[in-house]
Amino acid sequence: MTLAEDLKVARDVLAQMNARVFQAYVRLTTDKLRNIITSGITSPTYASDSIRPSEAQPYVYEVLLTLVLVHAESSKTAPLMTGQILSYLLEQTSLALIEAFKKRPRYSLPTLMQATLDVEFLAQTLNSYTTEKASEIQGQIYVALDERTDNEARQMLQNELPEMRAILKRLRERTKGEFACFRRVRVGRERAQTAIAS
Repeated sequence: MTLAEDLKVARDVLAQMNARVFQAYVRLTTDKLRNIITSGITSPTYASDSIRPSEAQPYVYEVLLTLVLVHAESSKTAPLMTGQILSYLLEQTSLALIEAFKKRPRYSLPTLMQATLDVEFLAQTLNSYTTEKASEIQGQIYVALDERTDNEARQMLQNELPEMRAILKRLRERTKGEFACFRRVRVGRERAQTAIAS
C-alpha cells in the first residue's frame, strides 16, 4: 500500500467511527424528543376547542430545554459537531411533530392555531440550525394540518395571523435569555475579525 492509500483507509475508518459516535449520541435524544412530542400533542388536554391560544404548549418548552442541554454538552465535548448535532435533532423533531399531528383526526380553529403557534415557535427559536430537509418537513406539517381542518377554520386562520405573529414575537422576546444559546453570533465575530485584520 502507498502512503496515499494508507491515508485514505485511515480517513475512512475515522469517518466511520465519527458516524457511529454521532448516531449513538443522538439516538437517545431523538427517542426522548419523540416521546415528549407525541405525549404532548396526543394528550386530551393538548388544546381547547373553544379558547384561542396565547402560549406555546408545555411540550414545546420541554423539547427546547432538552436541546439546550444537548447544546451545552456538545459545546464542551465536541464543539465542532454542535451545529451538525442540533441540525439533525431539529430534523428529527420536525419528523416527530408531523407524526404526532397526524394522530389527531381533526383540528378546530383554536387547535389549528395552537399547532401553528407551536411549530412556528420551535422553528423560529431553532432557526440557526434549519436545514433544507427541516424546512421541507415543516412545510409537510402544514399540509397535514390543512388536511385535518375544515374550510371555515382554514379561512378564519387567515384573520388570526396578525395576532399570532404578535404572540410569537412576545414569546420570542420573553424567552430570548433562556434560548440564547441557539442564536449564532455573526456580527461580533465579524467585528473581531476586522479588528484583528486591521
